[in-house]
Amino acid sequence: MFTHSQIWSGLDQLAKSKGYSPSGLAKIAGLDPTSFNKSKRISPDGKPRWPSTESLAKVLSVTETTMSNFVLFIDDMPSGKLTEAEKKEIALDTAEALIQTKSILFNASKPFTLKSGKKSPVYIDCRRLVSFVAERSKLMDHAARLLESDIGGDNLDILAGGETAGIPYGAYISDRMKKPMIYVRKEPKGYGRMAQIEGVLPEKNAAGNKPNVILIEDLQTDGGSKKIFVEALREAGAKVDHAFVVFHYGIFDASEENMKALGITLHALCTWWDVLAVAKDNNYFNDETLASVESFLSDPIGWQDDCG
Repeated sequence: MFTHSQIWSGLDQLAKSKGYSPSGLAKIAGLDPTSFNKSKRISPDGKPRWPSTESLAKVLSVTETTMSNFVLFIDDMPSGKLTEAEKKEIALDTAEALIQTKSILFNASKPFTLKSGKKSPVYIDCRRLVSFVAERSKLMDHAARLLESDIGGDNLDILAGGETAGIPYGAYISDRMKKPMIYVRKEPKGYGRMAQIEGVLPEKNAAGNKPNVILIEDLQTDGGSKKIFVEALREAGAKVDHAFVVFHYGIFDASEENMKALGITLHALCTWWDVLAVAKDNNYFNDETLASVESFLSDPIGWQDDCG
């Protein structure tokens, strides 16, 4: 069953796809031009006002749209800016999904050894998430909604997945945003075209400018690895001002510094602080573990010294 906002969003998306405003769509369907105005969607007493089945039938007929195709428009993401409260809800929802899928682990008594050799009471594996359909789907809906809100779909031409963990997320999000996708290697492959970028990166977008490309990856610690991908895309002729990750550590100053140096605005679904908040609220771990994790997040270097 569809919600009030989904039905109206579907009509808005249908109108846009046919080159009409909502009022223009109502007019060609033989309805009062104000029928689909946003001011008419809520009654004076604050109750939701739905489009009639007769109005909907006329719209589908005049646009030669089947009900099945209309449902696809309903499934499109809503437009408009997310509020800070909505972004926080997304962050906590993401943190919950990562914990439930065991993509995130806490262990203060036996800290994890990271690739760098350093110890940590927390561990994140965003690659694991791709195996959980419901959670993955929900988070990718959040991702598309966040990018639509903060950047705007019209300001993005292509999504670029970073090798390797960013590739599936680039595919999921580009599908939702109905955008082309490419992926960028860490270094050119050593045979064939010697390509570092796979897929089609046009020289110009529809406006005649460099194509606007966003880099998609699974996570970010200090952001150092982003430089390889961003520079490769820029050297190939792309305009790259944004990057997206499912998870941002959010505890290293170098992350912000590196992004600023690259001229990149980072977008992320959640951070370790969101995970800690969810873990505390739901008593997922004992007090000792939570205290150790909070100590690590507040001072990673100091925690390392104490652990060492």
